[in-house]
Amino acid sequence: MTAKGCFSYKNATANGFNITNQLQVRVEAIDNNVAKIYTTDENGNPLPMPVNVSLRTGEDVNVPVYNNEFLIVWIESYVLAVGGVDILWLHNQKQQAFSASNGITAFSL
Repeated sequence: MTAKGCFSYKNATANGFNITNQLQVRVEAIDNNVAKIYTTDENGNPLPMPVNVSLRTGEDVNVPVYNNEFLIVWIESYVLAVGGVDILWLHNQKQQAFSASNGITAFSL
């Protein structure tokens, strides 16, 4: 498994993955909490979600297709499978960034 980058719910950048010559999977934020996973052809035209594409949470709960998309939230990790083979993992990094007032110092234990 190789890292292919990261995704942010806070910007308008969509991430894409070439699954086959005719099928791409894209991940795109809807708002700061929800994103969608959808399929397109090689030219970026939306396609119906193929029946052999599935998504499950890190706890092995299947995510249903809604309007030809999978809806995901930032607090969960996901695994995308095609034909029963896991091909894409979305790992929630479960971390927070800190900001502090001037004069406040940080430390780790």
